[in-house]
Amino acid sequence: MAAAAILVLLGAMGCGWVFRRLLLGSLRSRHPGEFAALGQPSSRQLASLLPRHQELHLRFWKYVWGGKAFLLHDRRVSSLAGAALISDVAVAGGFIALLWLAAN
Repeated sequence: MAAAAILVLLGAMGCGWVFRRLLLGSLRSRHPGEFAALGQPSSRQLASLLPRHQELHLRFWKYVWGGKAFLLHDRRVSSLAGAALISDVAVAGGFIALLWLAAN
């Protein structure tokens, strides 16, 4: 059972990275104003844990989790943002499952 939770966790993390990368590319090409307002983040900056990129992380996730990506009325951007949100929820679910399995 723990192996399944680990596979879900790793798969969701990988999918989340892919969807964020595609979302950034779509924003860069289709909505350059929105991309500039986010601070023009790259997928490498969002994957970094360095403190100097912390503001970009917060700005991007407020943008996605706040629903602003859905207000653009662009199907591709909305779909990618929704997929990124689902991946985040799956990561949280996998982590909770691991904690639950470790406690039992």
